[in-house]
Amino acid sequence: MASAFPHQKRFFVIVILAVSALLFLLSTQAATTMFGLFKKYDVHLSPEVHGVITNNGAPVVGLKVFRGLTYVGDKELLDKTVTDKNGAFSFAEKNIRSRRPSSMFHEARIRQIIDVDYQNERYLLWAAVMTGIAPSEGVAKKLSQLNCDLSDSEEYYEFDNIESPDNPHGVESICRWELTKD
Repeated sequence: MASAFPHQKRFFVIVILAVSALLFLLSTQAATTMFGLFKKYDVHLSPEVHGVITNNGAPVVGLKVFRGLTYVGDKELLDKTVTDKNGAFSFAEKNIRSRRPSSMFHEARIRQIIDVDYQNERYLLWAAVMTGIAPSEGVAKKLSQLNCDLSDSEEYYEFDNIESPDNPHGVESICRWELTKD
């Protein structure tokens, strides 16, 4: 019994079907990528920051406090403020818009550094690398109450990640917090 299509015609039909399927897949992926490239996402770099700097319990007045925020490979965003008569300082919440989260290979990491220079020595008030682009309740709580005494040693702390309990947050700091569950 002879085949309806000679061997060469069957091969040609298979090749045409394979090429058609490949073109369809590539065109839908290209459309998705093309439209994804233009979409920007809100990226939360830092919540509001409130703190007090003392030296052996006495407020340090007029001290420049620096904050550096970096989102995965972007340039570092720097801002500074000065402590008031009570040693208090604050920074506003910081958000940006970025196309990076639309990348298939993107891993959202945000580096947060807050430090001061005092009498030719650098003191680390907050150094952390956070994952994700959404605000974190635990981070916001800690950064709302930085109690920093320049006489305290720099320590590494872990605290609860409310949004992802299996991945606690870690931070290096001379600051201390009131004893709480997190």
